[in-house]
Amino acid sequence: MSIMLLNDRRALVLEQFLEGFDSKKYGREIAKNLKISQKTISNILNELEKCHILKYSTEGKNKYYFLNKSNLQLKEIIKLVEINKKIRFLEKNAKLKELFAQLEIRSNGMCLIFGSYASGKQHAKSDLDIFVIGNIINVKDLEELYGIKINIVKSERKKFDKKEVFIKEIIKNHIILKGVEDYIVLVW
Repeated sequence: MSIMLLNDRRALVLEQFLEGFDSKKYGREIAKNLKISQKTISNILNELEKCHILKYSTEGKNKYYFLNKSNLQLKEIIKLVEINKKIRFLEKNAKLKELFAQLEIRSNGMCLIFGSYASGKQHAKSDLDIFVIGNIINVKDLEELYGIKINIVKSERKKFDKKEVFIKEIIKNHIILKGVEDYIVLVW
């Protein structure tokens, strides 16, 4: 099942399935989201299905793909996709790399970015929204140093409810700075 594990396009396609690990997608939808030809997406989806990473069901004329949760390696593959997503995010936000590194160091537990930064829609005046399950050390000095307002939302593992609207938004659009494995277990 090597699949030269995750070239950029395969990883981008798999990212489309990280919205709670239960989402179903069809090729045209993914092609539109990623601005990649439908033929290329179709080939990638077929490869991922042959590698038992995805399964599909047919509804009408559409093939709906979804994660193959019976694949024992799927959690590890998801971890790679999440890490790849974080690396791309850090490359796009290179000026703030050190800030993100400090947030990782200062947090004890899971630490995620959500909101405008996670969606790539931030602007100069955007706040940085951070979700932490665990603790985080004071970040006032980082706000002053980087000129960014940092909003921290703390929670506990037992209060993480996938049905809650706020949590659904985080699951839909996030960057995991720390705690990829914890996140996967919580959302699984």
